[in-house]
Amino acid sequence: MRWYLPTSETDLRRVVEDAANRGRRLRIVGAGHSFSRIAVPDTEAVSLDAWAGAALIDRERGVVTVPAGMRLRELSAVLQRDGFALPIVGSIQAQSVAGAIATGTHGSSLQHGNIASLVTGLRMVTGTGAVLVIGDGDARLDGARVHLGALGAVTEVMLRIIPAGRLHQTIEHIPIEEVPGTLASLASSAEYVKVWWLPHAPLAQVVRYARTTAPLTRRPSAATRRWIDERIMHRWVFPAAVELQHRRPALTAGINARLSRVYLGAASQVGQDMLMLNTPLPMRHRETEAALAMTKAGEALQGVLDLFHDGRPAANFPLEIRFVRGDDMWMSPAQGADTFHIGAYITDGPDRRDYFERFWQVMRPLAARPHWGKEFDHDAAELRPLYPNFDRFLDLRDAVDPQHVFGSDTHTRMLGD
Repeated sequence: MRWYLPTSETDLRRVVEDAANRGRRLRIVGAGHSFSRIAVPDTEAVSLDAWAGAALIDRERGVVTVPAGMRLRELSAVLQRDGFALPIVGSIQAQSVAGAIATGTHGSSLQHGNIASLVTGLRMVTGTGAVLVIGDGDARLDGARVHLGALGAVTEVMLRIIPAGRLHQTIEHIPIEEVPGTLASLASSAEYVKVWWLPHAPLAQVVRYARTTAPLTRRPSAATRRWIDERIMHRWVFPAAVELQHRRPALTAGINARLSRVYLGAASQVGQDMLMLNTPLPMRHRETEAALAMTKAGEALQGVLDLFHDGRPAANFPLEIRFVRGDDMWMSPAQGADTFHIGAYITDGPDRRDYFERFWQVMRPLAARPHWGKEFDHDAAELRPLYPNFDRFLDLRDAVDPQHVFGSDTHTRMLGD
């Protein structure tokens, strides 16, 4: 594997032009957080981590200009210091900004789209080595926001921001059998809402976040709880429980039932908005996720719940239900309608393959779209009918990267060639 670490746009253009001249393919690798192989290079990779830059905030326009390789957690800290925030963030903020928009990374809110929906413009080096700037009002912007890493090397992203605020988190425990029939009302019950269910547990957790001016009870500087989560729970306690579950899968259901009431911590707390919306980075596991129109949410969830009986599959991570406002971005999983996202998570134990296969046996007949950054095996023939602008995206790709310098074996499967 050959790695490039350009320190300037000139360096990057030289790398791209050289690859094009040699007929080689490049992958831009960000944080390496994706569970899919979308960022996996065939033979040559580029990291922008050596190309340092600062985030520039335009207070009047409410926009921040961000180096593409900057991690979301670093951006959050910069914005917080200046009294701003992103309107939506995902559960994890380990991703690079360009990588997060590339895969349609999202949070959970019918009032907000995914992170790519915040993009007001971007700058990239195309497959010919040219510099392309796509600004607000450019018809190509909706194609470039969720770019799949297939259009070029994104170097700079402009994102919409809002004044920072506080969120009050509450957690409601409800019987899991009641959730499929109440998803529409749950989704609209607060600005930010998500549902977690540890498989086989009797109760699901509905987590809501509402704007508040109440005093902080969870502070970024008081990191004890996060340290316990990341260093004790996720590095020692959970791995020990997982090892036991792998050896004796029949114990999984009982362990999950005990964990389900305490897994999310304090039921009520107030904190800074972007701090509240993300969770500690969990131990290593596998993820797949499907996106469907809200009209199919109840049917999809019930189909997945019906997979669980007699303690199997031994899924030891939550089933996560989130909601995303619909958008017009060509390759966004939320394109065209408010969307229900259901994520199936599990460690690499004895039931993982069967669980994921049966999950997609439920989702495929419902025309579910896979999350680009999670595990999926769809090919171009299957993806094309799911995305009305699929061929339009391919035309844009051919225009800016005619040799498919930014392709890979995974892109050949997803997009065709």
